Amino acid sequence: MALMEMDVNKQTPDFLKKKLVLDLKGFSGELYWHEPMSKHTTLKVGGPADLLLFPKSEADLALLMPILTKHALPIFVLGNGSNLLVRDGGITGAVIHLRYLNQMKQVGANHLFAESGVSYPKLALFAKDHGLSGLEFASGIPGSVGGAVAMNAGIPNYETAQVLISVRLMDFLGNKGNYSVQDLAFSYRKTTLPQALILSATFILRSNPKRLIEAKMKHLLKRRQVTQPLQKPNCGSVFKNPPGQHAGALIEAVGLKGFSIGDAQISERHGNFILNHGRATASDCLALITKIQEDVTQQTGITLALEVKVIGRDTP
Repeated sequence: MALMEMDVNKQTPDFLKKKLVLDLKGFSGELYWHEPMSKHTTLKVGGPADLLLFPKSEADLALLMPILTKHALPIFVLGNGSNLLVRDGGITGAVIHLRYLNQMKQVGANHLFAESGVSYPKLALFAKDHGLSGLEFASGIPGSVGGAVAMNAGIPNYETAQVLISVRLMDFLGNKGNYSVQDLAFSYRKTTLPQALILSATFILRSNPKRLIEAKMKHLLKRRQVTQPLQKPNCGSVFKNPPGQHAGALIEAVGLKGFSIGDAQISERHGNFILNHGRATASDCLALITKIQEDVTQQTGITLALEVKVIGRDTP
């Protein structure tokens, strides 16, 4: 998901813990120190975040952001953790998880409003139940609305930018602002946003019979179940598809499907997925990524660019 970092000087939260606890007296959400990120990513790897926060509302966020900024803590905003690889050393600074910002509603005839923490598949079902078409592709994307907007999530022939009309943001001082889709720049698996976190998004869809929407969703989900390895923890597509190519096919062509390092394995079903068989580390996954990039470049001349976001610090 999606996800944004604040480029500020790094400090140790333990040193500031007493000050932060005092400043955050009005914060009604949840707060955890040294929380393993393996609990909060779909790949199930990653060291501890110095500080993990679950704000309950926009008011919590408006209180939180200027305080973290005042103490010069790096900020990382976490969605569903489905497109993320956290290094074994964990994350310096504060991680903000937006799962409690989960309201959605129909706005007018063909518009849907959804807060950042809403599950993208859940929004697709909500659209279907209201006879609105355009988000069927989202039914198989295991992320949040905020993450989907931040990375312009999609599948072949469909992407978030096609149905997005506006985004509401909060900057690192707690100020809010609305941006139309024309104010933002979208590209393949990337959205260029101001330095801010995504509060909510509004989508423009079209009316369609529920049975047709449901049929399309079932077709797309079946295709995903047949082609992708969904039984083991993974982070989704590891690499972007090069122009005119498919990363998975290139990885298969160089003979790497099924190749393992530690408990991390390149899927035998789809070469662009790395699976965690139970005890994989981020280092195992990163070693596989390096192996894939080197072999594909050496044998095909094509450089594979990462789609998964890699963050965090290495182990000492």
